[in-house]
Amino acid sequence: MVLISALLILALLAVNAWVMSPTRWQWQLQLATTEFGHWLTLLSLVLIYPAAQSSRWLAAVCLLLAVVFFIPAVQASRIAAAQGLRFSWLRLWKPVHAEKFSVQCERRTYWREGDEALDVVIYRPVGIEKPRPCLLIAHTGGWDSGDPGEFVGANTELASHGYVLCSYAYRLAPKHRWPAQAEDTRRAFAWVREHAAELGIDMKRIVLMGRSAGAQIAAACAYGMPELGACACIDVYGTPNMHLAREWSVPDDLLKSLTLVRQYMGGDPHEVTEGYRTASATEFLDTHRLPTLILHGTLDSLVGIGHSRRFSTSLAHRDDHFFLEIPWGTHGMDFFPSTPGGQLSMSAIVRFMERFVHDAP
Repeated sequence: MVLISALLILALLAVNAWVMSPTRWQWQLQLATTEFGHWLTLLSLVLIYPAAQSSRWLAAVCLLLAVVFFIPAVQASRIAAAQGLRFSWLRLWKPVHAEKFSVQCERRTYWREGDEALDVVIYRPVGIEKPRPCLLIAHTGGWDSGDPGEFVGANTELASHGYVLCSYAYRLAPKHRWPAQAEDTRRAFAWVREHAAELGIDMKRIVLMGRSAGAQIAAACAYGMPELGACACIDVYGTPNMHLAREWSVPDDLLKSLTLVRQYMGGDPHEVTEGYRTASATEFLDTHRLPTLILHGTLDSLVGIGHSRRFSTSLAHRDDHFFLEIPWGTHGMDFFPSTPGGQLSMSAIVRFMERFVHDAP
């Protein structure tokens, strides 16, 4: 009975891993299953022997589950080989940070007005004297929540490659609607510029990056506010076209996306036309050229892969952009640096930085 229960649970996890998740807990299970499926593979293999004592069919089920759970790792290895990215089988089983430099982390307030304040979390590589490139990162949270202190593991590992990371807060909807977040990005840029010498930042090499809701903010500001001087943009499962975000929003999906978009933008496109235009990086592709990296998972049930596919298609005529679509990936696939999605995401970002930022004037 215990064996049957264990196999049933594993089977449900396997099915949930490869379907679009309609609830938050299913999405979280999907993320854990796909990114740590190699451990479930071991468990499935261990169960083969006791299962075989009862039935060869149960043993076959265990073997099938082991294969299914191992798919993300195998796909990651193949994608890495095809795309020239780094992937380590050892790191799957020994999830330690692959640090080149030790990293110092601190949190400061970069803007305060009345009872409102915005923080920035800074990750600095230790032992580097010359000014370094900076990743200025807008956090996740659906525009109405989130904190710059998120993604500690991923941000620490990126900083260990020799970059300064500044993860900044922005004012949240529904109290603060777009373009308040663009104004906060401008403030964060000004703060970084003011403290560049102290933090060891090369102001000519600042990359605007964001994940999810933060990716929309980062891309819109990088393309729509060229006066900031961002030298590149990294969009991780974002919505670079807010007209499409509104068009594809529905009231009863996992994020309640219709409510999120309306409260963030202050209405529909016909009501705040200029807001939707300035919040969409795609509106500025013909007027501002910028090296761009796009990362997205095919199975993302919070922000559909269609957003990034269209963004990539609109940049396809350029040789300074790269789109990495991760077949098993869902929202948050880059959260754990040592997992299949984490390793590919980290490697893609580092390679992008080496190609388009290190050699910037």
